[in-house]
Amino acid sequence: MASIIEYIRFLFIAFTLGLGGCNGLGGGDATQLISAQIAEAAAPVNSVEANKTDYRLPAKVTLCDEAFDMNRRAVYERLEFEFLRVVNHPAQVALWQRRAATYFPYIESQLKAAGLPDDLKYLAMAESDLRPWVASPAGALGVWQFMPATAKHFGLTVNKKIDERQLPEPLAGAAVSYFKSLKTRFGTWSLAMAAYNAGDGRIAKAVSAQGTNSYFDLDLPRETERYVYRIAAIKVVLENAAQYGFTQTVPQNHYNPVNFVEKEIQVAAGSDWNKLAKQAGCDYKTLRMLNPHIRQIPSEGSCLLRLPGNS
Repeated sequence: MASIIEYIRFLFIAFTLGLGGCNGLGGGDATQLISAQIAEAAAPVNSVEANKTDYRLPAKVTLCDEAFDMNRRAVYERLEFEFLRVVNHPAQVALWQRRAATYFPYIESQLKAAGLPDDLKYLAMAESDLRPWVASPAGALGVWQFMPATAKHFGLTVNKKIDERQLPEPLAGAAVSYFKSLKTRFGTWSLAMAAYNAGDGRIAKAVSAQGTNSYFDLDLPRETERYVYRIAAIKVVLENAAQYGFTQTVPQNHYNPVNFVEKEIQVAAGSDWNKLAKQAGCDYKTLRMLNPHIRQIPSEGSCLLRLPGNS
């Protein structure tokens, strides 16, 4: 069978090149060229350098100091599923790396000050891709995707004029308080994160009905069953970025946290954003970008605005 296949390949190459000098080659030259091409085609596959990027999971994976049982098939397969989706999306990973340079510094400082695991920062990445303007169809908003009622419960202002869910700093403080309450109620960070996604009532009901307080043993809605695994996968890829081929350096000067100052501005009757920008000495777009939380400027009186700081 092999000799027949090689003979057919010989005829195909001969026809392509044109034996007998049809393409300017003499019979001897054509035969030599054909022999060389057959030898090249028959070269062993291992002579070609393989892709050296290793898309395997680490032997040990933890999230908030809780270990994933990598010897358990269901756990490994679910984690690898999320990991492969993340590691094979290089544009998204590159954007995460850049946004992390902007938003992680204050998130990390808030978590550290509260004595909470640093890994919780990856939950924000899973929630919003670190885009503070993102709103869900259900009404969640901001880096941590807080619902209005939850935001108000944890001290944020949300009304027709002000929505602090779009300010990363106070929202991070509210998230810290929420994490503490969830961890106290459910005992493990994996269940606390699941409750963050599905709601604490739904998780409490599942724990009670199914007789287990292990996230990995609960039968939950598909999104919630994927949720903790996705957060862990994001952590694995970002903390081992070079190993997985993400070696490009982030242009830090373009992605540092935004520098701003807060200033009380007196608002004259009939003012709008354009007039406020001129009064504050900056352009309209910059003023709106620094103050996304202000839905409606006061008709008169004073207004606390964020203005461009020294670069």
